[in-house]
Amino acid sequence: MIPEYHYQVHDDSIITPMFKKWIVAPLFRFIPWWLPANIITIISNMFMYVALFCAIMEYPADRPLRFIIIAILILAYAIGDHLDGMQAKRTATSSPLGELCDHFLDIFNTGILLYILYLMFEIDSPEMLAVIIGAGYMAHAVIFFEQFHTKCLRFDRIGSLETILASCIVMFLMAIEPVYSLALTPMQDPFTPIGIIFLTLSSGAVITFAKVVLRITMIDIGCWLFSGFLVIVTVTSVWFLPAGSVFYVITAYSAIYIGNIQRGHLCDGKNRYPDIVVPIYMLICFIIDYPLINWALYTYLAVRVLWIAIHSFWTLRHFWMWKNPPQI
Repeated sequence: MIPEYHYQVHDDSIITPMFKKWIVAPLFRFIPWWLPANIITIISNMFMYVALFCAIMEYPADRPLRFIIIAILILAYAIGDHLDGMQAKRTATSSPLGELCDHFLDIFNTGILLYILYLMFEIDSPEMLAVIIGAGYMAHAVIFFEQFHTKCLRFDRIGSLETILASCIVMFLMAIEPVYSLALTPMQDPFTPIGIIFLTLSSGAVITFAKVVLRITMIDIGCWLFSGFLVIVTVTSVWFLPAGSVFYVITAYSAIYIGNIQRGHLCDGKNRYPDIVVPIYMLICFIIDYPLINWALYTYLAVRVLWIAIHSFWTLRHFWMWKNPPQI
């Protein structure tokens, strides 16, 4: 049975009010009434995947231009991530499916943003990438675990929007050749000035995790198991896999648990435990020094994520609309 839907959010972000007033609101005037918020969500998320493509393929070849284009794409995603909520509120079409589309897709954007920064900042340390992405998803998980139990989503003063905008500003600056050269000046391996900035941009995840854990008292064994299993996946993935695969495995594994939290919150009220197959398999291979069967691991993760997405969407399918009702 689908729980009664009421979207509640408590946003303490220091940037969001100004961002919405000076950037999002002026652009919102150009959004037609008929365009559903879910479509805006999907379009805005596509900007992140185009940015990821540009970072991986080193396109365009001109590095300063690549920094500028990727920063603009990420900024466009951030704008769209607020436009969809404003559109749903204006047209009175808020729904659990809209929240699912928004927050489920956002799971992947945590890892995508950090991997883009890793590539663009030329950090070349899979260990650093794994630790930072893992910390980001631990924070992501407890935020949505809190929502599952309190029915209210809370954003701290320094959160995802602040990280996104800071990342865009740094990338715009990196398009300036003297700044780029200074940022990549070697300090102590594997650290460069930009590597320190990378760590700083992501350190908020650790603070967020600690604050949420201290704020709520109902964290159950499943959430703690996820944190422990994620540590195992993070450590062993670095041992076995290159950076791109590390990003994929940690992101997909985290999406299974966080996606199930959102599924429970929006679809059926069930509290599910994290996946145990991946961490146990990777730990056994690590202990006995046996190589991973990569294709099987990647396929298993993809199938689990797709099942959650398809099952959740199917449960909430009657909320989908291709066009908003006419304005009265």
